[in-house]
Amino acid sequence: MSAAASRASVWWVALGYYAGFFLLWTISHELSDMHETRYALYFDWETRIPFQAWVLPLYFSLDVAVALFPFAFRSWREALPPMGTLLAQTAIAVPFFVLIPIDPGYTNDMSSGVWGTYLFEPLGLDNGARWNHVPSLHVAYALTLACSVCARWRVWALAWATAVSISTMLVHEHHLICVASGLVLFLVTITSVYPWLRRRSILRA
Repeated sequence: MSAAASRASVWWVALGYYAGFFLLWTISHELSDMHETRYALYFDWETRIPFQAWVLPLYFSLDVAVALFPFAFRSWREALPPMGTLLAQTAIAVPFFVLIPIDPGYTNDMSSGVWGTYLFEPLGLDNGARWNHVPSLHVAYALTLACSVCARWRVWALAWATAVSISTMLVHEHHLICVASGLVLFLVTITSVYPWLRRRSILRA
């Protein structure tokens, strides 16, 4: 396969991830939205964490990074393991999103969270990111991206991923249980799904 064809093949991995994520996220969010009972799975001290608007760029940087990440690779074989792992994390999270609907306990002026306040409402759209809290995909995704970069930048990437994980609580999007379960999701998939996909992509080389 030529260099140009290899680069073009990355688009298929990216499009597959985008479509898969949108489908899984939307279905689980709509099912979660149907719950009348939501669980207050947080500690009292978490409700006293003040909202930190200055952290928003850091929090949203994960979404920009995920959208662009596939194009950091030279071929679909390189892009498949990390992007496939992200999609697997989403699929694993779906039943938890639906079966463990959380009632956020933070106190702020945003009834629809940062996504509703800063994205969906200004665009006149229904908030498609109000629910789906446990486990935190922000945490799982950030750590997966950090572990997927070259060794030269990994320490800095892990520092960024740690900061992103903390930011999820500072902007009142996730509670401690969400962060902890996101870490578990990352550990499970980075030691099982990621190496399996790497072996598969190498065998198809």
